[in-house]
Amino acid sequence: MASLFDAVNDAVDEKFFLIKHIIYALPIFFCASLYINNNIGLFYFFAFPIIFIMFGLLSCGIENVRQNKREILTINPIKLLYTVFSLAVAIVPLAAVMYFVGYCITAFVKLPFDLPYLPVVFKSIVWILVGSIVLTSFLSFSKSSSIKNAYNFPVIFESCVDVFINILFLIPQLLILNGIIVGAVWYLFFYFKLPLTNPIFIFYCSFVSVFNISVLADYFAQASYELIRGEDEEYRDNYYIKGTGSTFTPRKK
Repeated sequence: MASLFDAVNDAVDEKFFLIKHIIYALPIFFCASLYINNNIGLFYFFAFPIIFIMFGLLSCGIENVRQNKREILTINPIKLLYTVFSLAVAIVPLAAVMYFVGYCITAFVKLPFDLPYLPVVFKSIVWILVGSIVLTSFLSFSKSSSIKNAYNFPVIFESCVDVFINILFLIPQLLILNGIIVGAVWYLFFYFKLPLTNPIFIFYCSFVSVFNISVLADYFAQASYELIRGEDEEYRDNYYIKGTGSTFTPRKK
């Protein structure tokens, strides 16, 4: 089973850990500063491309771990931009279609029983399934930045429930991890009566956000290795994921 502990260790052990995290934290810090200073127009203008870049960074990280490269967070801007473009082509249309399907089901399907909270439960299940399908497509795409993999629906539908269950186990672990990392610094600011809008605290949170991307990339690489069926060559020759317990020898590129 995918291990968050292994993912954290791999993220911390990455070469140039500090430099990469500072570089990628800067755009997040810039965007957060715009929001804090009530520059809402500029915030929205920069937020969407930065979000796409961070998802591209996550996708690159998953691919790097799956292919046993020495890095998780890429420092290749061409590779990052290519992944962002491919990700937009692969996932955005699917997400839009799945949102439309989810909306139609929740809006027009009438339940045969009129019980308290049943509509809320029904809608929650529908949106959870929709989200898990999109996430599974994203993980399938990120194995090799292949648009074709993002639309491999037999594999996606076969794996999406397992991916969802895995995410349920991940969420509390991730909350605890971030509670420890951010909570300790938050307490210092609270103790010394410093505002949480202090640039130091905002940059620290931006840094932690990038760290989360690195950890999630490693964790999702483990999970996709286990849960999303691939070609035989992926398991025989090219891939080794620490958290899976595989006995293959990793190939560093």
